[in-house]
Amino acid sequence: MIVAESPTLEEWQVELERRRSVARTLTEEHEADALLVFGSDGHGESFRYPTNFQPLLGSMWLVLGAAGDAFCALDFHWQLEEARRRSGIGDWYGMPGPVAAVIERLQMLSPRLVAVAGLERLPVPDWETLRTALGDAETVDVGASLTRLRRRKSELELRCLRTAARLTDNALDTVREELRPGTTERELAARLGYLLRRESGEWAFPPCVVSGVDDPIPIREPTERRIDSGDTVMIDVGGSWEGYQADASRTWVLGEPSEAQARAWAAVVRAHAAAVEQVRPGVACAEVARAAVDVLHAAGYELGHRIGHGIGLATSFEWPSLDHDDTALEEGMTFCIEPAVYLPGVGNMKLEDDVVVTGDGCEFLTEASRELVVES
Repeated sequence: MIVAESPTLEEWQVELERRRSVARTLTEEHEADALLVFGSDGHGESFRYPTNFQPLLGSMWLVLGAAGDAFCALDFHWQLEEARRRSGIGDWYGMPGPVAAVIERLQMLSPRLVAVAGLERLPVPDWETLRTALGDAETVDVGASLTRLRRRKSELELRCLRTAARLTDNALDTVREELRPGTTERELAARLGYLLRRESGEWAFPPCVVSGVDDPIPIREPTERRIDSGDTVMIDVGGSWEGYQADASRTWVLGEPSEAQARAWAAVVRAHAAAVEQVRPGVACAEVARAAVDVLHAAGYELGHRIGHGIGLATSFEWPSLDHDDTALEEGMTFCIEPAVYLPGVGNMKLEDDVVVTGDGCEFLTEASRELVVES
């Protein structure tokens, strides 16, 4: 079992005060009177960033006044005490349909202009109710600006991501050692899930297992298919620690790989290395992707999906999407690199690791065995 320590409440309070202070600058830059942050099920990153809390279910609202006063509202009251402890914010409300309480708090501020983050996820009925209640007050969308604040990770965030990566590595290496012919995809996924839940109580997403050579699709639910000798077995899994999510993939062949399997895997490994070689401050995100794509094309393969994406308080939705973003990398940015080939007769071949950009390159966060062959 991995022994991992969470940041202390004192460390979190220092971190959260810094975050909320920086978030308040968004209101100042737009000469707004308040910042309103909305989060929904599965998309609560912008809310969790300044509060260190995300409910198990329902919507989440934060009103941050220009003077630093904060108010939060949820759909349910079940986790209010936990929310207060984790956030250091005392003023929480929990009842179905919390938009009325949010409106009441905003009206107390008599705003002329409200900066809003999470607008793209806000339900239309709630937004229309909010706009009507605000009357002549204007709104400005600052969601992209708040997201940019999360691009470079703090030392506390990197500690959490390193722990999430260690939990992920442990799950992958454990099931690799245990894998035997006759195991079903669902059994393998359940074992991965158990290991992650036992260590952290969290996972970034349900574990994915795709086996065989005749079902070459990027992702699907695990099935009752039994793994046999000669099968390609692709695992996509992510541990989570204090909300920070890892995302890694490994591919195994049970027994001796065929020539087609070995050739495809060698191309994926070279593409992975080419992408990693590009990672350093100043290089555009898309250049990292292009390096991997060029290797796969030279070997005669088409890319199965984008080369990678950000990791942090989310995975697939986290900035950047490496395939098309020309933003230059900076020290402290974190993302995964995941070249993949999907072919009939070969199956799913993917190698995915998490990295953090350093001053002169990158640091691997995930380090589980990258060996293809598992003895059957």
